[in-house]
Amino acid sequence: MDKNPGKRRGGEGRAWFPYRATPFLLVLLLVLPAVAWKLLPRLSRSPDIDLPMLYVVQAGDFAHDIIERGAVESASNIEVRCEVQAQNSAGTRILEVVPEGTYVKGPVRDAQGKIVQEGDLICRLDSSALENDALKQKSVVEIARAAKIQAESDHENAVKAYDEYEWGKYKIDEAQIRADLAVAEENQRRADDTVRYSKQLLEKGYITKLQLEADNFAAEKAKTDSDAAKLRKLVLEKYTREKMKVQLMADINSTKARLDAQDNTLKLEQKRLDLIEGQIAKCTIRAPANGQAVYANNTERMGGSEIIIEEGALVRERQVIARLPDPKRMQVKAKINESKIALAKEGQPATIRLDALPDQELVGIVRKVNEYPTQTGWWSANIKEYETTVEILGTPPGLRPGLNAEVRIRVAHLPNVVQVPVQAVFEHGDNHYCFVRRDDDWELRQVEIGDTNDKTIVIKQNLQPGETVAVNAASLREEFDLPETPAEPQAKIMLASAENSASLPNASGTKPALAPGHSAGPPAAARRAPGDEKTHAGPPGKRQEGPIVLANLAFQQLDKDGDGRIRKVDLPESLRGQFASIDANHDGFIDHTEWAAAVRRVAARDGRKSRVGGG
Repeated sequence: MDKNPGKRRGGEGRAWFPYRATPFLLVLLLVLPAVAWKLLPRLSRSPDIDLPMLYVVQAGDFAHDIIERGAVESASNIEVRCEVQAQNSAGTRILEVVPEGTYVKGPVRDAQGKIVQEGDLICRLDSSALENDALKQKSVVEIARAAKIQAESDHENAVKAYDEYEWGKYKIDEAQIRADLAVAEENQRRADDTVRYSKQLLEKGYITKLQLEADNFAAEKAKTDSDAAKLRKLVLEKYTREKMKVQLMADINSTKARLDAQDNTLKLEQKRLDLIEGQIAKCTIRAPANGQAVYANNTERMGGSEIIIEEGALVRERQVIARLPDPKRMQVKAKINESKIALAKEGQPATIRLDALPDQELVGIVRKVNEYPTQTGWWSANIKEYETTVEILGTPPGLRPGLNAEVRIRVAHLPNVVQVPVQAVFEHGDNHYCFVRRDDDWELRQVEIGDTNDKTIVIKQNLQPGETVAVNAASLREEFDLPETPAEPQAKIMLASAENSASLPNASGTKPALAPGHSAGPPAAARRAPGDEKTHAGPPGKRQEGPIVLANLAFQQLDKDGDGRIRKVDLPESLRGQFASIDANHDGFIDHTEWAAAVRRVAARDGRKSRVGGG
């Protein structure tokens, strides 16, 4: 690798002196020592007085830590929640709560696991509204029970009515018709016999003809009665019986449906009563296990939510009222900014220092890194933070939930590596460079960098311990001709093309116009760099200088949205490393003035190269 890719400006090529200047040179050689001796007190200051800050390269262990703050909590918390449903309100009010830090006992169970003694009281909630609802619901339940009893009676009567007709009334009607039919048939037989005997007696003259007609009439009536009895029997068996069965069965089904409806209504009302009574029971919250009660307070500033567990406070359903932490398993939850979250991994070692115990350093390990950012308030909506859980190894005395802690996560550790301050390295194109002090001069050296912790940076190659580098390397960039990047030849081609196109008239005899929406040149401030009086635009009608034309055309090509500003993403990949040096006001954009000044610096440097080299 070339260890001297750049040379100090003004040192390129050979010095050029005309032969006619030789006498003047001899005079200077004679006079200059006397003048120097005269002015020796002024010139006797140290040459290092203008040197930048120096740093001696060292090799050692490199450590990169993420430092964040968090709060201590138990890794195993038994949460005591409010299980009372909100009844069209913001929550349920706390009537009584044990003092924070109270040690409570859980329920006592027998050998079969059945609770024989309830746990200690933790919190009592207001149940007055639920008790009123329970009284009202009991009345509703009794009304539903009465309706069910009536429906049961109706159903039983319907079933009995069916059996009564099928096995009682129908049988009676059938027997009556059968009896009537038998009498009618017997009367018909007798009437027919009487008519037959009357005819014989009429022939013998014992009765009159009128008597025979009366016997015939009686026979016809007996036949009619017999037919009617048969017809009643047919109607009873084929129509009346079926009709009554259908009607009575419909009564059974309808009463059964009403009974089922009333039964369901009673069950629903009873279930609602049981629910209300269960909610009343849940207003008395008892300890599910042994432990120390810690309130689940949550306070956030600047418009955030604030939850304080105290008597008179409202709690919503499923809200945590208290926790029973396990003091043997503690952890710290810290929020890491999105700029560093990619470095945090599960299993990384960490150290924890408590504000309450500043002289004691605890050892931990990263157990979890959340995949999604935590919710923030309106004042920090653009700041993304990811919650990271660090388990504390061991249980030192004095450790308790709620203590503030500083977490230091070790994300990288490299033993015995070369490292320098980050200010000693600068980027140019796709490479990185350092200024190395060699005797009384500087050497521009390309280096290969590694990890950085924002203070020091690891140098993988081309820099050895004991060498001296400039800390503020950016201050020496203007003193050296940096290696040409792929974008510089392109800029020179654009400069030549711009000069030629600006000097050539078009077919109409006029100079070519700029693209619509662009001005004829940069602002007045961009036409003249401080101390440079030769690069300003000439009088109207004369060709502009090369840097001005380059600033116009290159700026127009890179300013894609036409807002008069160039962003870092708009620059070619090879020029993005010089964005910071071009952006003079550090506002994150390159305006026309800054772009023109940068072009002038390039042109001035090329001019100095040509003059020194005799080009």
